[in-house]
Amino acid sequence: MSDKMTSGLSAQSAKPCVLFLWEQGNALEWKFFMEDLVGDIDFRVFPDVGDRAEVDYIMTWMPPLGEIEKYPNAKAIFSIGAGVSHILRDPHVPRDIPIVRLTDDALSLDMSLYALHWTLHFHRGFDHYLRQKQSKVWKRHPYPANEDRKVGVLGLGEIGGKLAEMLRDVHFDVGGWSRSKKDIEGVSCFVGEEGLAQLLRRSEILISVLPPTPETANLLNDARLRLMPKGAFLINMGRGEAVVDDDLVKLLDEGHLAGAVLDVFREEPLPSLSPYWSHPSVVVTPHAAAPTNVKYGAKRIAENIIKMETGRPPHPVYNASLGY
Repeated sequence: MSDKMTSGLSAQSAKPCVLFLWEQGNALEWKFFMEDLVGDIDFRVFPDVGDRAEVDYIMTWMPPLGEIEKYPNAKAIFSIGAGVSHILRDPHVPRDIPIVRLTDDALSLDMSLYALHWTLHFHRGFDHYLRQKQSKVWKRHPYPANEDRKVGVLGLGEIGGKLAEMLRDVHFDVGGWSRSKKDIEGVSCFVGEEGLAQLLRRSEILISVLPPTPETANLLNDARLRLMPKGAFLINMGRGEAVVDDDLVKLLDEGHLAGAVLDVFREEPLPSLSPYWSHPSVVVTPHAAAPTNVKYGAKRIAENIIKMETGRPPHPVYNASLGY
């Protein structure tokens, strides 16, 4: 076993059975890191499952509907990604065993860098230069100092908090909104409905990292997006359900919003008939803000398996009352 996890399972421990349930994933790569970290495991790859009653742990992304309920002795379901909506879209997924989210520093960093990239894209006017290239126009555009650009972050959890700090550290005027009061040095923090309105009114560039909850569904509708300054930009890298698509397209067409970068959508892959594909003011990326890093993802899942095999609870577990 790798010395990276000296707290791993002992040779005397019963060999846990781990199912890799991701039809598009590289099972061999995950198997390599999982065995290096946990030790001797019974690693099975869907659809070659064998006896489903022997499976202790399921690690999955976008599992086939109706599949997870077929494992009567599963102790936990591990998401191969930060969110769990891909699991919960199946109404028959058992709710009496923990569904464990994937969090790691690499994912938070990648998400933050994605947001920083597009923030700079809009702040520096690189969208203008892309359009000018088509007409062979050579023209510079002025832009304000970083401290004069107001950037808003919706969601100040583990990812949003680190993102807000990164933007602050490169001297943007950063505000953030969350469901509970947060205190981040150098960041103006808002809470509640009025706080949301205050944040939107000041956000020339708005970044959403909101989780999918009943409270965040359709949060960014016409009325709220219209609170943003004319010519503002939206970056959505949280969940697609937070944005009312028709309202966003309308505000882009009107010119109230100048552009949007969208990485997440209500339906993925994004349907070919979606107006986002052809809209001149929209950039579409295919849920690519922070693809799971196999090395770090395997480490987090392995740590939680070791915890559970030694009688400790996994972390972080999806909380149905919070919605994440």
